Amino acid sequence: MDKTILITRPKGDEYGFAEMLQVRNYRAIHEPLMDIMLRHNERYAIHHAIMDDPDAILVTSRHAVQALSILTEIRDLFLICVGEATARAALSAGFTRVSAAGGNAKLMVEQVLESYDEGSRFIYASGEDVRTDLAAELGEEGMKVERIVVYETVAAQRLSDTLVEQLRRRQVDAVTFLSQRTAEIFMTLVDRHGISNCIEGLRAFCMSETVADSLTLRPWLAIHVAHEPTLASLANSIDNVFLANG
Repeated sequence: MDKTILITRPKGDEYGFAEMLQVRNYRAIHEPLMDIMLRHNERYAIHHAIMDDPDAILVTSRHAVQALSILTEIRDLFLICVGEATARAALSAGFTRVSAAGGNAKLMVEQVLESYDEGSRFIYASGEDVRTDLAAELGEEGMKVERIVVYETVAAQRLSDTLVEQLRRRQVDAVTFLSQRTAEIFMTLVDRHGISNCIEGLRAFCMSETVADSLTLRPWLAIHVAHEPTLASLANSIDNVFLANG
């Protein structure tokens, strides 16, 4: 299918999704809108927290897994991951005791509350910016959660010249957004480059309604939301739209 799909994930995160799109005969291009910076200076904090023997470590992203794998050599820690993709990353990093929640923070909180007694203790390895603060959510339910920020995201300051030219020439058919922050960064950079009018010909494919809500003030050709917060569902939503529209 002669459609070009822009992936906006951080560098290194695009491969699986790009392959998924290419198998479906789309042309996948990548423009990382954020850089991931691991906080190596949190090694002592992680070590000290692990020595207190928590019931589990909560992780909501592949980047948190990557940071943990660098900050500690212990691999038999019990990790509760937000979803299957994060769980696979943990297993690939050598962690041997891994559980996957339902795919989002809300379901993760529900699983923890169903599986552990009040007063259970956790480490929450997170990024600097979080949409749902698991420490606060679980703390209100009587759980003891120590949040340690193990990485931060740094927004891109400009789009590549190549992408700017592709957008100006209407050579991109759709943009995919997995987070609200990525969507906000894209809009900021489009304005910065003076090409906001290009949005009128683009479809936006979003991982959730929350992500989509951050785009509604702009004149997109259309905004679509995946039925489930997974890459497979996002790819399916792209198929459903483009196959239906020829």
